[in-house]
Parts: sequence; C-alpha cells; structure tokens
Amino acid sequence: MEIYKDPISLFKQTNFSNTIWWKLKVNISAYQNETENKLVTEIFKNRSFRLLYPNIHKRNYKYLRILVQLYEDGYVCWINLDGLIIEKCELIENQNLKYEHSLIKEKIPSILKWIQKKSELNNKYLWGGTLGPNFDCSGLIQTSFFKHNINIPRDSFQIKSFCKHLFNFKESYSALQPGDLLFFGNKEKCDHIGIYKGDGLYYHCSGREFGRNGIGIDSLKQTNDKISLHYKSKLISAGRVVRSYRWDKTIR
Repeated sequence: MEIYKDPISLFKQTNFSNTIWWKLKVNISAYQNETENKLVTEIFKNRSFRLLYPNIHKRNYKYLRILVQLYEDGYVCWINLDGLIIEKCELIENQNLKYEHSLIKEKIPSILKWIQKKSELNNKYLWGGTLGPNFDCSGLIQTSFFKHNINIPRDSFQIKSFCKHLFNFKESYSALQPGDLLFFGNKEKCDHIGIYKGDGLYYHCSGREFGRNGIGIDSLKQTNDKISLHYKSKLISAGRVVRSYRWDKTIR
C-alpha cells in the first residue's frame, strides 16, 4: 500500500511555493470561499493544482482550506485539507498542435455518445457537479471534453469566451454542426450552456425550476414544449471548440 505524506508537510518542504504543482490522488470537492460549504466544482483524481493561499507556516492558525488554481483550466477555488492526498508532479508542456482543430472534430461523435450514455443514467442537476452522475450545465460539457483529453474552462461564460464564436442567435440554426456549443443568458452574461446534437436538438443539464432537473434533450425547432421554449428564448450565441486550454499563468 502506497503511503502519502500530510499535505502540510509537503507544502512546507517547498516553502509553500506557488510555482510547484501537485497532483491529486483522490476525487475532491471545491468551494466558493474559505468558510461556506457552497460547492463550485468537483475535481477529478490526477488533476493538478498549485497553492495560492495561505502561506500556512507563517501564521499561528489552523487552516481548514487552501486556495488553489487548477492547471487544466486555470480555475481558482478552495479545497479542504482534511482528506487531501497529493504528490508533487512535473508538468509536461502542452504543445501547439498543428491539426488540433481536426483532432477535436474527430472526437465529437464520441463526446456526444458519452453524453447520451450519461443521460440514460439516473441523474439530477447538481450545482458544481462534474464527477457524475449528477452535473451542472457547464460541468457536463467540460467533463465530456475532459474525458476525451480536451481541456476547456469550467464555467459557461468562460467557455463562451474561450470558444471560436460562430454567430449570435436570431432564428436559424442551419449553420450549426454536431458538437457546437449553445450559450444562453442575457446581454450581461451567459449563465447556461448546451451542446448541439443535430437536427435542431441539443443536450444540456438543466435545473428543476425551469428545466428537466438533469440531463435532457431540448429542441430549437418550432415546438409547444414549455422547457424548450424557455431556453430558446434565452439563446445568445453559438461557439465551437477548436483548441484545448493552455496554461498561461494568469490568475483568474
């Protein structure tokens, strides 16, 4: 059985450097701030992070959480020290792939099939959910790409900025291709995301109040379905994933 050291002792060995990267050896939950239990994301085993705060050994206070930044998407969140199992890791620099867009395009059918299989399981909407079977809207999309070795940002508004912009929505969806992402919200902010399946249909994970409380299929076509009509009224734009996220050392 492999024995792992207490994370605090590991951080001390590196003088709490924010340039050292650590690999998670367990799935964990992450939170919005240092004290409240508001889930913002779930983090897979084997993902990497760096420590942002605090420099624990300089203070006479028992810290229960640390602020970290994830390598694969730049996401900043708080994680519990209790139950944290980590090891130091050496990151392999991401290389710019000349044919990256084509490689991503080839994976779209598999990504859509993965989402279909998840939709067939018992599931419900979970704010911050990424591990499954329960997801939130952007957690479903991010994880579906992540499982196919394509890193994209965590939240829907971040994904919208990251994608290649296709067009703002008016009436037509004829230019959409399977795998294109649909963004919903208002003029101020995107707050929901789905992925186009084809033939006017898309997958998304919607909540209980206005949606299906889990992963479902809705339509961009003319319909009397109240849920489809609700989300169609909130459509902002469409985008396409043409690259994988690259670490750029910017704290978001």
